Amino acid sequence: MSDLTRPREFAARTAAAADWASLDGRLTMAAIARRYYLDGRTRVQIADEFGISRFKVARLLEAAIARGVVTIDISVSDTVDTDLSLRVQEKFGLDRALISTPDDQGPEAVRQALGRTAAELLTEMITDDDVLGLASGRTIDAVSEHLTRLAGCEALQLTGMSDDLADNPVHVLRRVAQLTGGPAHSIFAPLTVGTAETADRLRSDPSIRSAFSRFAAVTVAVTSVGSWQPADSRFYNALSGAERQALLDKDVIADVAGGLLDSTGRTITDWDDRVLGIGVDGLAKVDQVIMVGGGERKAGAILAALRSGVVTTLITDDTVAIKLLDATAAPGRPPRPRSS
Repeated sequence: MSDLTRPREFAARTAAAADWASLDGRLTMAAIARRYYLDGRTRVQIADEFGISRFKVARLLEAAIARGVVTIDISVSDTVDTDLSLRVQEKFGLDRALISTPDDQGPEAVRQALGRTAAELLTEMITDDDVLGLASGRTIDAVSEHLTRLAGCEALQLTGMSDDLADNPVHVLRRVAQLTGGPAHSIFAPLTVGTAETADRLRSDPSIRSAFSRFAAVTVAVTSVGSWQPADSRFYNALSGAERQALLDKDVIADVAGGLLDSTGRTITDWDDRVLGIGVDGLAKVDQVIMVGGGERKAGAILAALRSGVVTTLITDDTVAIKLLDATAAPGRPPRPRSS
């Protein structure tokens, strides 16, 4: 029988040597660590087995990690960088951050990677009692494509539509409603209109009014983010050159669910009366706001959204995460208190 199968004799021999850096010492550490981490034994049980005090067991377990005898790899997914996720979560005071690691940094590959991650999260967190609000955007479309099941919740559209047929929130809502089997409320109207009077008339339409009336009931909102600097936004694309410039002069850098943000995260309200959507202030009243967006071009817009304090969960890619960690967290208004 070898020393490793006779722990008392093995421990006594190596303890006498009192050299935990030696091969014998490291073998003792390894034997004790195996009992603790793999076999699930308590420190008291290990102490009795090896004939040492439980305090020495604790010191040896600590030394085993410090000397590299034991290495701990914490991972939640093969496609999520756990370390980056936790660092971004802590820096911005989020409920959670999920940092995807797509193999390809092309826009479509990033969207699909984020869509898969967001779909997995929604599948786990949504219950029958939730009211799920969905904004628009190609990334939100990717989320819906990767959903294969969802609890029987109520779902509603949070913004109007663009003229891009590849970006249609009504289609997204339809796919989600097919999975949930619950009630659904759509907004058959554009995101932006020319005048406040036109917006008021559209909001008075019974079906659109029904969706707007449910904004206050939303418990989980899923939104993307549009970038203005550089431009990657359907809101931006819907405006004239003069209208864009007037907003850029006010430091608008992002749009979220129909609301505009400057680089500090402050809400710019110039177009609020001509937009059909929940807006930033509406999102601020939702318990869980999941922002899904990535790609290096959108890093500044995502930072502005985080600074606004409305985001509770961020799903982005590792390239954006590194830029966020290098940035100042929140020179604007502080994050709103989170529910426990």
